[in-house]
Amino acid sequence: MKLLRCSILIVALSLAGNSMAQESDSQMEIMTNPFRFDGFGAQFQSIIISAVYAELHNKQFVYTPFLAMEHNYDNDPHFLEKKEQLINFIGHFDINEDLSIQPFGWVHEYYDFFESNLARCAESESLKKIAQVFRLGKDKKNYFSDENLNIAVHVRRPNSHDSRSDGPDIPDDVYLKIIQRLRDTYSLQHPLFHIYSQGDPDVFKHCFPFEDIVLHINETVEDTFCSMVLADVLVTSASSLSYVAGFLSEGTVYYIPFWHPPLPHWVVLN
Repeated sequence: MKLLRCSILIVALSLAGNSMAQESDSQMEIMTNPFRFDGFGAQFQSIIISAVYAELHNKQFVYTPFLAMEHNYDNDPHFLEKKEQLINFIGHFDINEDLSIQPFGWVHEYYDFFESNLARCAESESLKKIAQVFRLGKDKKNYFSDENLNIAVHVRRPNSHDSRSDGPDIPDDVYLKIIQRLRDTYSLQHPLFHIYSQGDPDVFKHCFPFEDIVLHINETVEDTFCSMVLADVLVTSASSLSYVAGFLSEGTVYYIPFWHPPLPHWVVLN
């Protein structure tokens, strides 16, 4: 049933793309986020970029809810519903009732604009609203103790749905050096490091055997993403999951370089 729904949607979007490619930008008064199959981080990134692009081009953004997503390892029937609850768009943004609005071919334009106008996009009302809406009903105390400065570190590692080598291949030594640097930087604030990743927990215990490090291995996307957003300090990896968490963070964001550039106020790590 899911495959049938996806196939119908792809045909509809393809037909729409053929007809709408002839229209000018000025005629596209309504726009939405593109339909995607990949993971939560990449999809949420495209949703945010689409909303910001619409605002800064005087277009009306309507939200297309999730229709498919990777990384449902346990075949959870409520997997997409949980992601909707996580971002909290339904009830706070207009919903797309016409799946033909967004053709595939224009997506790169949104990304190019966002990454060429980072300062302007970072201060957009759309991004501020998305961050505010996301935080509704989420309490930092459910994830962290007030006794420490909580530093979230995303360590991207391979998974069964993603064979990409760039990002998961960053050595543990790189993260250990970053952690030591932040230990020194925040030594007076009792830093506690929270590592979020996937894989064999015993391997991580061996690589990060320190009392000031808490391992969060193979936790849900919901808990992982909320924790990264709400942490006092966030260290991103070469991953859209932590990269987008940085968009919503009110703390200090340390950025490990990859193909998406950092927001102007982030700290770039060598």
